[in-house]
Amino acid sequence: MAVWNQPGPGVNGPPQRPRGVDADGLPSLTVPRVVTIGGVAALLVAVALFAAAVAIAPRVLEEDAVAIDQGGRSTALSLLEDTEYGFFSADANVACKVFDPAGTALDVYTLDHDNSDPPQVLGFRSTNAGTYDVACTGTSAITINQSNVSPEWSRSLRMAVTSIPFCVAGLTSTVVGAIWLVARRRRRTRVMMSRLYPLAGATVVPAPPMSAPQPAPAATPTVGYGLAPQQVVYRPLPPPDGGQGV
Repeated sequence: MAVWNQPGPGVNGPPQRPRGVDADGLPSLTVPRVVTIGGVAALLVAVALFAAAVAIAPRVLEEDAVAIDQGGRSTALSLLEDTEYGFFSADANVACKVFDPAGTALDVYTLDHDNSDPPQVLGFRSTNAGTYDVACTGTSAITINQSNVSPEWSRSLRMAVTSIPFCVAGLTSTVVGAIWLVARRRRRTRVMMSRLYPLAGATVVPAPPMSAPQPAPAATPTVGYGLAPQQVVYRPLPPPDGGQGV
């Protein structure tokens, strides 16, 4: 029967890599880069939205206002194509009729609020560029100009308001991500330097001071036991064979 090597209890396989560290063990730059790039992208979106809001906002200038006869006489005006226009007067009961270049009567609507001086009391939208016939009646001076209230103004306002959170989020992410990225780069550099020069940051432990050499102790004399030195007795050699002594 085959026996499979199973990991023992408490063993979950190879150790997990710490967060924020690449496979080579160096501090990772991925997350700080993503945060920084995301912040820059959000800032670009905010700038694009605000620029579009400014571009589509109607240019309403006081010098473009044209006076309309308040006695009901028709006035010929050259108007732009597909543009919102308004009648401005202190008389809230002004009545006006507008005919486009094709002679078609346009819908003139009443505004329920005023946001200018004199207030805008009526409005209409042109069809084609050309000469329009306008006739109004009222008790106060009447002028015509581009409208303060139009779909373009509403769209421009929405885009400008939408650009604010993108700007805040983008600016915050860019600053935080840039600081984070710089800190990670410095930490990564320190780790790389410590690998190249492992002893550069090691603490050097000073060696203990060398003491002055001490003279070796004198040898202790061997204590004798009172024995006399050995005496040597010299005796004469015997004469050679056959020899006689003197």
